[in-house]
Amino acid sequence: MLLLLTFYPIFDMKFHFITLGCPKNRVDSEVMFGSLLEHFYEYTDEPQEAELIVVNSCAFIQDAKKESIDTILEVSEFKKTGKLKKLVVAGCLAQRYQKEIEVLLPEVDHFIGTGEYYKIASIVESEQRGNYSIPSYIHAYDAPRINSMPFYTAYLKITEGCNRKCGFCIIPTMRGLQKSQSIENLQEEAQRLVALGVRELNLIGQDLTSYGTDLKDAKTTLSALLKKLVTIKDLKWIRLLYCYPDKISSELIEFISSEEKICKYLDLPLQHIHNDILQSMRRGVNQTMILNLIDELRNRIDKLTLRTSFMTGYPGESAEHFETLYGFVKQMEFDHVGVFTYSQEEGTHAETLKGQIDQKVKEKRKEKLMMVQSEISRKHHQKKVGSTASVLIENWQESSTLYQGRYEGQAPDIDGHVYVASDKALQVGQFYPVRFNKAYTYDLKGTISSGS
Repeated sequence: MLLLLTFYPIFDMKFHFITLGCPKNRVDSEVMFGSLLEHFYEYTDEPQEAELIVVNSCAFIQDAKKESIDTILEVSEFKKTGKLKKLVVAGCLAQRYQKEIEVLLPEVDHFIGTGEYYKIASIVESEQRGNYSIPSYIHAYDAPRINSMPFYTAYLKITEGCNRKCGFCIIPTMRGLQKSQSIENLQEEAQRLVALGVRELNLIGQDLTSYGTDLKDAKTTLSALLKKLVTIKDLKWIRLLYCYPDKISSELIEFISSEEKICKYLDLPLQHIHNDILQSMRRGVNQTMILNLIDELRNRIDKLTLRTSFMTGYPGESAEHFETLYGFVKQMEFDHVGVFTYSQEEGTHAETLKGQIDQKVKEKRKEKLMMVQSEISRKHHQKKVGSTASVLIENWQESSTLYQGRYEGQAPDIDGHVYVASDKALQVGQFYPVRFNKAYTYDLKGTISSGS
């Protein structure tokens, strides 16, 4: 574990953690988790046994806010039915609403914003209820972080916050402007994770391809970071998530193509393709730029897996705008697609726009995109039948007598799986050559390749 122990008074208190939202939030929770352990709090899997419960909240869209509040109210009941003495709400919901949420949720003992989460141990030992600051912290390699993913995989958060001004997004308000960790710190953190058994690193940040631009150092780039990370012995896969299309350099494409440890996988959040909507979204790209980039990526990176995300029902999205998006999805045949309906968020540019779309229309458009994408995904998987790929084994599925794993085109948490039949025992966290013999919409099935 990434834990440097210093000695503090012992607090005989059990804690439980609930993390909502994205992988970036998960990493924050891992730092808070490690901080509490460093201060000699004891973790329990059972919330009813916990004297301290921490809910790391999300507030990106309306559904996320509702889930956060529902979860907070649900666990607050353990003050009556369990052993709960202190309830802490951390993360984006606390940062975004501050004084309002203090009134709304009297059940909560401490609120910790996105700029204060690393101080959790001292906060829960204090009388201070609201703890907020302009987010400026990004943890370094020596932070007391505990990896909460399976031992063989981890997220590496290389930036915090965002400098972009996308019309629909509240992230800069909740997370502040972009802050990049140094290459040296990230390399050290990655080495420590690998020493603990991690074989797959998934790089995350709100805007991965802008890494280093805030440091005003021409030598601190995503390509430069990757060149350091690939030198780490025993690290097998490095995957790039949240890569904005306007900053993917030719150098980066070349390095992804040529370096074995870099997964041939890119998460490219596009959101839309019609120029009218892209401009209103303030995305900084247009249709021609996107098409040219996709062509270049597919031409230069062999066997590339492309994931993207789209938004339906953005203000002013006409039927014509949507049909352009639908045709684009159908033509481009992405490997993985996530579709979200637009959420009108206070404090964003899009909140004030005319032409707000009815929720039923948003949902109908989302469903139409997902239906065509499911056909594409199944077709892509069918093309893999008969081929062989290296698969990372994750666990044994006793109910199906199969092992579950992923090949490099499947990221943890968001993509499908490979189900593997084997006559011999396989080791979790290890890689095996698997020959695919059956395809499903989101998953694949195969057997251990002969001779392995």
